[in-house]
Amino acid sequence: MAADSAIILVGDNPAALEAAIAPMRKRLSRRGWSRKVQAPFLEAYAPSAGRLDITCGLDGHGILIGDLYDRDGGRLEGRERGVLGCRPLDSARARDVCSTYWGRYLLVRRFSGEVAILRDPSGGIDCVVWRRNGVTFIATGGGDLIDPWLPDTTSIDWGEVAALVRRPGEHRHRLPLTGLTPVAAGELRSIGDGTHRSEQIWTPAEVYRRRDPAAPPDLRASVVLGVTALAGTRKWIAELSGGLDSAIVAAALTTDQRGRVAAWVNHYVDHREGDERDYALAVARRHGVTLTEVRRVGLRLGARRLEVAADGFRPASNDIDPDYNDDIAERIETLDAWGSLTGQGGDAVFFQMPTLLIGLDEIWERRFGARVEVLHRLSRWLRRPLWPTALARDWREEIRHRSSWTHPWLEDLRGVPPAKAMQISALSFCQTFQGPSVRSRRGPCINPLLSQPVMEAGLARSSVDLTWGGRDRAAARAAFADTVPSVVLDRRSKGELGAYYGRAVAEHLPFLRDYLLGGALAEAGLIDPSLDARLTREHLLWRGGHSELLSLAQTEAWVRRWRDRLAARAA
Repeated sequence: MAADSAIILVGDNPAALEAAIAPMRKRLSRRGWSRKVQAPFLEAYAPSAGRLDITCGLDGHGILIGDLYDRDGGRLEGRERGVLGCRPLDSARARDVCSTYWGRYLLVRRFSGEVAILRDPSGGIDCVVWRRNGVTFIATGGGDLIDPWLPDTTSIDWGEVAALVRRPGEHRHRLPLTGLTPVAAGELRSIGDGTHRSEQIWTPAEVYRRRDPAAPPDLRASVVLGVTALAGTRKWIAELSGGLDSAIVAAALTTDQRGRVAAWVNHYVDHREGDERDYALAVARRHGVTLTEVRRVGLRLGARRLEVAADGFRPASNDIDPDYNDDIAERIETLDAWGSLTGQGGDAVFFQMPTLLIGLDEIWERRFGARVEVLHRLSRWLRRPLWPTALARDWREEIRHRSSWTHPWLEDLRGVPPAKAMQISALSFCQTFQGPSVRSRRGPCINPLLSQPVMEAGLARSSVDLTWGGRDRAAARAAFADTVPSVVLDRRSKGELGAYYGRAVAEHLPFLRDYLLGGALAEAGLIDPSLDARLTREHLLWRGGHSELLSLAQTEAWVRRWRDRLAARAA
């Protein structure tokens, strides 16, 4: 399980709690887990060498898990954490917590026979809840340690698995398991005997609707706050891909924090589109650090490797590149780092998406005051005319694209213009990056650009302002123009690894053919008959599809693993 794994048990009464824990004590101990919190009605367990800070409320009826910061980036410690954990947690209090603090956390509070759980708006720590025999269980990970505690009704939800197969690689909030309830980022969930209430306390759409267009949060200050607070005084493995987003994260760190980075890692391949070392080296030289260059050859892909990442509550979409994840995991362990820092999420929060819908946002937000020059620059950038028919077609396509998504952030987009809605759908997809992977088993994977302050700064700006002048991530480029090398700022292309992955996956076609066409998904009738024709080298190299195949393989591995786990539990 991940380094930030934990499970909290809250009993309706002390006897129910003891009955749940007593038969599991030896199992927990053998797996290297220990008790972190003990109170009459609740207990919390986590790996003895885990990375989560777990604090009991001062009155013994609440728990705070993870890292919490005030709006100046100060980390809550000791008594402050205990006080927060002993206050009532209703809707008003949850809103106050989300507006006063931020971080990677779960806040749990027992009251009047119910348990309230607040998950932080960034979704930095996963959260799944269920009830069994008078006890509420709150888990941050889905490893097989927890199997004896799962509800008797837990089974694979084949309808949700079918949805994963139809849209491989896309984040789905709903779990492909029955009897378990996921808690969304920014959600307050109340659960008890016969009680299941949910309220979305924080949503990107609400941030946009409540913004002050004349005075949005300072983008650079928000990024610096998010990056420096989350990095703290710990040792990290940092991604330096050569792209803008990881360069911004590097620039936002303090000099002392950059000195504590154990390795600045760049993965490259032997063709021009996939070799971004020149850009990464420019960033490294700017900050006086050494770049660790990792040459990629092929792809590790097999049943055993896929199974390693298949224990979560969902297929491990964040582990889609096994070689990258294995390399970072090994560096975390050998260099004794706390975890990894990435630039993931920057494309969404800074708005990288080239779309005509930005023009619709200009018209939506300014009505008759829409600026012709904005529409002209957008047309030049995209090299497309802004005809009404083209705008309407792109809007319909975006609505169709997100129509099957299930994330609560997309349930209320009233008053949100089309390109901003596209940004919100991209941010909901970015919850994938907060999910488990092999590298997160060694230490947490931190994505500072998906922290609450950074998301709120990006959401408070119109898509026009974020792409001002007809340039993707224009506001972010301007904010860090003095700290990011010009060769990166002025770059108009992104690294392209499609051809590399196509060739690498093609080397494993015999395995994939057998694994997918003769596996659990095929047995359940969920594999498209046309997949057989697409499992050819020619199709992969000329038409693509490697991402779909890798995602299907992950889903297959997940189904096989959970089928075995549930069968063993029933035996």
